[in-house]
Amino acid sequence: MADLKDLDNDCFDPNYEERTYSIRGKIIAHFAMFEKNIEALLAAEFSTDGADRQKMQNIVFDRMTFESKRTSLKAILLNRAVEEGFEPSRKKGHPYKKLIEELTYLNAIRNQFAHYPTLQATSKLEYSYAIGLVEYRDSPNFKWFTHEEIEEVVSRIQSAKKEILKLKTRGKRHS
Repeated sequence: MADLKDLDNDCFDPNYEERTYSIRGKIIAHFAMFEKNIEALLAAEFSTDGADRQKMQNIVFDRMTFESKRTSLKAILLNRAVEEGFEPSRKKGHPYKKLIEELTYLNAIRNQFAHYPTLQATSKLEYSYAIGLVEYRDSPNFKWFTHEEIEEVVSRIQSAKKEILKLKTRGKRHS
């Protein structure tokens, strides 16, 4: 974080935190819809009936953590691959490793935007960022995001969402 001597009063914005609400909301909203797509894929794996799938989403998946949904999806995708002839081994790894790792990354970003306090910009350099977040665990860790990085995160969420939708339509139980 900038030293107070670096403070540039011309760039200091007393409404900085309020301006960041829409940025935080953008990431969280995109991720929330993405998570619902994962739930839909999971539900479609177990039922072809729309009412049953909806009930499963509302009663079961809505009570699960994202990590539980991610690991459930990982198991379902491995089972699908095995049914299609994939032979698991340590050397081969998971057939959807890249997607599973992307889900982990996106969830970490989502958690930062949902749980880390906003960091007030105090210098011209910091003020050029769209948002600053601070994690206090152990010692303060500052995370600054540009507008371009925010758009990149949204783009990555959208790409992962498209992959989930493709997997849902390829599922054997999808109707």
